[in-house]
Amino acid sequence: MIFQERLPYQFQSITKEDDHTVYHKDQYEYGIRARVNAGFGLWQLAFASGKTLDSTNYTSARSAMMAFKSDEGRPLGVVPNKLVVGPSLEQAGRKLVNNQLIDNAGVSVSNEWAGSVELVVVPWLP
Repeated sequence: MIFQERLPYQFQSITKEDDHTVYHKDQYEYGIRARVNAGFGLWQLAFASGKTLDSTNYTSARSAMMAFKSDEGRPLGVVPNKLVVGPSLEQAGRKLVNNQLIDNAGVSVSNEWAGSVELVVVPWLP
């Protein structure tokens, strides 16, 4: 995602007794003035998946992103650095990229994906 702040946020108010709305309607108005824009960047910098969030599918998605090539066939050099999930996948995401050890058939083993990306939980996602 790309976010541009073109005009910084500024609090504005109409509260003077001689302002038209205050004098004639006895209304005080408050608002925020800003100019911003948001949008998606290159499609190659994101990967959406409806599969279960586990080590196998994470590895597959990560490999797919890193294999992206330009129209001319040269590697784009994409290296994922964020895992974006909704609240329902937060626990699975934390286990996948934060835990140093994972349970493998009752034995604790080192988690190869620990610290590989930053986990970002977005409340608007399912």
